[in-house]
Amino acid sequence: MDAGDHAGIDGITMGRLRFWLGSLITGLVVSSGSVTVAAERIVFRFGELARDVSVPELRQFSETGAVAPELQPILQRLKPAEQLALRRVLSQPLPVDEVSVSNLLSTPLGRRSLQQLVKVLDQPASVAEPALSSALVLGAAKPGGLRLINVLEAYPTQRLPVNVAAVLSLEQSLTLGMAQQEAMFDILTSGKTVPVAGSELTALSVEGSIPFRQIPFQFQGRDGERISAIAYLPETSTAASPAPLVAIAPGLNSNMNALLYVGRHLASHGYAVASLNFPFTSADAVQAVIQGTALIPPVNAWFAQPLDVSALIDQVEQRWGARVDTQRVGVLGQSLGGYTVTALAGAELDWAALDRQCLQLSDPKVVVLNPAMVWQCSGHDQVSQRKSFRDPRVKVAVAVNPVTNPIFSATSIQALAVPILMVSGSNDIFAPSISQQLIPFSWIQQPGSLLVLQRNGTHLSFLEGTSDLPPTVLGPDLPLARRQLKGMARGFFDQLLRLQPVMPSLLPTSTDPLVAAGRDPLKLLVMPRLSRQQLERVAPGLDLDQAAASGL
Repeated sequence: MDAGDHAGIDGITMGRLRFWLGSLITGLVVSSGSVTVAAERIVFRFGELARDVSVPELRQFSETGAVAPELQPILQRLKPAEQLALRRVLSQPLPVDEVSVSNLLSTPLGRRSLQQLVKVLDQPASVAEPALSSALVLGAAKPGGLRLINVLEAYPTQRLPVNVAAVLSLEQSLTLGMAQQEAMFDILTSGKTVPVAGSELTALSVEGSIPFRQIPFQFQGRDGERISAIAYLPETSTAASPAPLVAIAPGLNSNMNALLYVGRHLASHGYAVASLNFPFTSADAVQAVIQGTALIPPVNAWFAQPLDVSALIDQVEQRWGARVDTQRVGVLGQSLGGYTVTALAGAELDWAALDRQCLQLSDPKVVVLNPAMVWQCSGHDQVSQRKSFRDPRVKVAVAVNPVTNPIFSATSIQALAVPILMVSGSNDIFAPSISQQLIPFSWIQQPGSLLVLQRNGTHLSFLEGTSDLPPTVLGPDLPLARRQLKGMARGFFDQLLRLQPVMPSLLPTSTDPLVAAGRDPLKLLVMPRLSRQQLERVAPGLDLDQAAASGL
């Protein structure tokens, strides 16, 4: 779900894409040159009961709210909130085009998402999956982006049976995805005077003047594999004045290079830094599996990654322990690396909660589109279920776009033993901010922890090496995003590792519980806590208890 993974989504050649789309359209065109029949009537199924309505009348309802006589009996079977949800899910646009949709459907993540989407259709999956694939591409080609009503119209049968319970579940899944995220920043600041701290963050992002050595090395992992790593050692570090250590954990299908710009920044200010390529989930490892030159990684590779970071700290201690303080360590990770550092900071894995919530993927009434949850549920029942990966040497953590829910529950995340800075992007569709960062952060009770919400930020905003991906996936002003992360990381580590109050104006207080920083298009909102009342304003009508339990 990181740089390399997204490169796979958008990296197929145009020739292959044209062939794929051409074959698709050809399959939908009859010999006369006209498109085959598309859906004319939608059949809503309520268990054993069925009611149908014409597609034009359903479109009219989605666009204007007008209720035609045929639609009235259907709406009468729904609660007012469900009627609103039906209209919302029919009309809610997603900012993707037909090329993006076709690329996504060619990936494992896209195919798993399609398996969830077909629950909306009351048809066998063997029939629904190829038909829905074509309807998604054709629906996304229509003006206004991808909307469910466009997809239903493009579905290649005259009558289309729809599972109402699954449609309402889809609406909730979208609510926790993109539907509410663009408004979060304004909702959270509504009616408040929010102090703005801009120059301090800019100053923290300026490179330091301390020279440092770059030292690549390798070491043996827990299963005998060779792990590639790198260290930055500042020349000012001595036995009398050891440098504080920061360990960096990359995300899934990414390499350490994606975040090493932060490491170089910290080293220029006197930190020792170490990072690694995870042996089973790095971009190199994933590519080797695809090419057939390596074995498929064990199913426990993702959850046990904190052990690799602990081993990395061991290596730094063995090699440079006289010059590096390995007893007071900061950790920084993105996405899967964000999960990794959260576990190192003490949050415990709740396997029972994960087992319960993964049942939803096979529930015909529940549509799960959250990529983070779909991924966490892959092979979850085949692992050695260790709960704690706490490393007592870790004293502070920075988790960027972390995957946290449902592997951490409201109870288990309270085991956090050190402050954490959790960074969330409002436009993150791969680890959606509401379910993966905002709700989990609301459970945290560890003093000194902060949530930073980045307006317009995506899952890739902070990564280097992604410039060949489309702007809709990357988000705006990547150089600004990277400067922000350098400033946030340095400020948080200075505050808690060096005990230097370098960012007082960035810290919320009892009188100013929210602080804004940065500038458009990537303004930041800094919060020390997030209440249930604030979450309810961000996602009105959403069942937060269910959302938290399910990780939707």
